[in-house]
Formats: sequence, structure tokens, C-alpha cells
Amino acid sequence: MHGTTVVAVLHDLNHAARYADHVIAIRDGDVVADGPPESVITAETVEDVFGVACRVIDDPETGTPLVVPGAGSHARRRGAARHRS
Repeated sequence: MHGTTVVAVLHDLNHAARYADHVIAIRDGDVVADGPPESVITAETVEDVFGVACRVIDDPETGTPLVVPGAGSHARRRGAARHRS
């Protein structure tokens, strides 16, 4: 039996966590983290890559990581984007 590889670029972290076996987090062209969703999709990585404060909980349906943005994260994200330029 031959394996199949599918490469997808997703910005919806919850979809990536639910359907991918391996996730790569990239910021400014550099790999920040890679591995199974459980090790890559963490609150620390999301804040580091996207500048969004969040909680990562277990999805009640699948047990995969589920990203829940923190209150006020939209304003924080815009500020982080300005500082990276």
C-alpha cells in the first residue's frame, strides 16, 4: 500500500488541527514549529506566529486542539502586525 501526501495551506488553525497529521507553523518565512497538531498548535505558538492571545482546549468532538481567541485579541493582533513591519 502506498501512502498519500496532501499539502494544504490553511489559516484556519482549527481545520488544520482536526484534519492534518503534521502541521508546520511559519512566521516571516521561517519554520517556528512542526510536528503533530498537539505539539504545534499551542497558545504560545499561536501568539508567537499570529500575535493573538488565545486558549487551546481539546475539541469536544475529536480531542484535537481547538483554538479559542482571547477577548480583545483582534486589537492585539493589529498592533503586533505593525511592530513586525
